[in-house]
Amino acid sequence: MMAKAQTEITDTTAVEEFATVTKDPRLDILDKRPALLAKIDASEKAEIKAKEIPLYKPIVSADGKKQVTGSIYTVKGYRIVIYNGADKNAALTAKNNFARAFPGTRSYLSYNVPSYKIKIGDFDDKNDATKFMRRLMAAFPASFIVPDLVTIKNINVTQ
Repeated sequence: MMAKAQTEITDTTAVEEFATVTKDPRLDILDKRPALLAKIDASEKAEIKAKEIPLYKPIVSADGKKQVTGSIYTVKGYRIVIYNGADKNAALTAKNNFARAFPGTRSYLSYNVPSYKIKIGDFDDKNDATKFMRRLMAAFPASFIVPDLVTIKNINVTQ
């Protein structure tokens, strides 16, 4: 094999006589790769779709008379702090008093050194939180509204 550096070859037939070009068979696979990937992607999507549970599918009771539909999701909303202090017993007392007075509303206990907080409610609108806080002011005069991530439950039961 001849090699010439920094010279211009004008006759291409001379180069072809001395060079042997061999093609790697893996290059053919690369040509087919986009089609293969598309085929694999389509089959994977079909498998995932077959395994998916449809959203908002009603849940039917064993006797077939009741259907439950709806959703549960988390959004930025508001909660009302009814206790904020270092005394754990006072926090638990406030939580229990609230649970007795308002049994349908959830309360949450959190501890961030050195204070305990009792937050109540899951309000997606600040006006709703304000209205509810007005009802609380007699029993919990130091309560205030804070932004928080809240869980919104939209559950419907039909017969």
